[in-house]
Amino acid sequence: MSLNNEELEIYEAYSSILNDPELIDKTITSIKNEKFSAAYSYYQATQKFTSSLEKIEDNYLKQRAEDVKILSKLVIEILQGKKNTLSKLDKPCILIADKIDPNYLAEFNPINLLGIITSKGGITDHTSIIAKALGIPYLLGVKSSTEIFKTGDIVIIDSKNECAHINPEEKKIQQFQNEIIKQEFEKQKQLLNSQTIAITKSGKKVEILANVGSLNEARQALKSGADGIGLLRTELCFLESQTIPDEKTHLDLYNQILEQLPKKRYTLRLLDFGSDKKTSYLPITSEENPAMGHRALRLGFSHYNRLLKPQIRAFLRLSKKFDIKILCPMIATPEDLIQILDAIVKEQEELNLHGEVIQKLPPIGIMVEVPNVALNPKDFISKADFFSFGTNDLAQFLMAADRTNEKVSHYIEVANQSLFKLIKNFTKEVLPHKKEISICGELASNSAYLKKFIDLGITSLSIPPSLIPKIKTEIKSMD
Repeated sequence: MSLNNEELEIYEAYSSILNDPELIDKTITSIKNEKFSAAYSYYQATQKFTSSLEKIEDNYLKQRAEDVKILSKLVIEILQGKKNTLSKLDKPCILIADKIDPNYLAEFNPINLLGIITSKGGITDHTSIIAKALGIPYLLGVKSSTEIFKTGDIVIIDSKNECAHINPEEKKIQQFQNEIIKQEFEKQKQLLNSQTIAITKSGKKVEILANVGSLNEARQALKSGADGIGLLRTELCFLESQTIPDEKTHLDLYNQILEQLPKKRYTLRLLDFGSDKKTSYLPITSEENPAMGHRALRLGFSHYNRLLKPQIRAFLRLSKKFDIKILCPMIATPEDLIQILDAIVKEQEELNLHGEVIQKLPPIGIMVEVPNVALNPKDFISKADFFSFGTNDLAQFLMAADRTNEKVSHYIEVANQSLFKLIKNFTKEVLPHKKEISICGELASNSAYLKKFIDLGITSLSIPPSLIPKIKTEIKSMD
């Protein structure tokens, strides 16, 4: 392939940026002196460089700043070991991999991705959660999948029976094609049925909300008949960003997402970053057990001015326009809750002082994902406005099994009975105080527990958008 002069100039410019001695020196110095990762050190160095270029009133230099940003993103992804395979999918296929980074799935438009099979992973890890939200069939934790399946194989993923058929006979292919047609017909019926409120035959109303982590998922939630957003996973909106979101960035994106479902209710969770959800703009060190480590609000308060402060202020400003609730992740003690409540009040006072009047705080609730909270609701009833059970994390803590570790993730599958006992006891103590309880996570969409939740007095479930039509149909058929 030959390049014209203009193209050669671009590559030469990129080469000179990559080999800039000042950038390299600053990166190495940061690694040595600050003990930051190579990715974060390089990010810091390029940030300072682009900031200085953008301040200069010269169009050429401003363009160079954009070049640096592009290259910075590529270099950081390489340093983090990221390879965006999905972006290269140019035809319908099933992706077979050892493991798939959920970051890519969250932003991927699943036109050509017909299914996913991985050697590692389980039903409650982030990859499965996102795949389910996108409506992509998947099998996770299939040992030696990269060796069993070959490029060019015809594969049928049977998610219902948790198996796959490799190069099946024509008769088997026809059988599944007929089943797909049947299922699509049923899905269309459910989709039509999902546009109205889910009410049992005995008159019990259940709010079916959507778990959302992107603008595309919000659009899907609307099509699926969601009654609102029950869990906005805000960190998923910024995993692939190359710069830390400021107040305006937060506000603009949330406005776009919430406007997809007008005149609804929305629950927005504060950032839940951790070493399992790393970004290029935060110095997050690897941890042996990130689920129980320095994450969520614990991490947020360590970088308060950069992480929590702009997001809290954006939430408060958003509350003037939308009916929102603020959900606090990884609360373990009453002191944790008091700390974040004080921070929110402080930001409200600052906004009021500067003319952005927030007359009333939105409801502030707890993500019930730590056993100590689930076992001791009395310690939190007076301080929290509502509660949302994060059943995936709560399950792994109950079973002492990392849900992302395929060697032990099977324990999560047998946690449902224990989870339900906790939820049952919790509701007995909390509901008399007129505090709302919702269920999120895998258990919220488990058909075997739907009626049990309704009988307990649970009136709100938050599930992946793709499952809303099915769940609404099931509720409407209940006595």
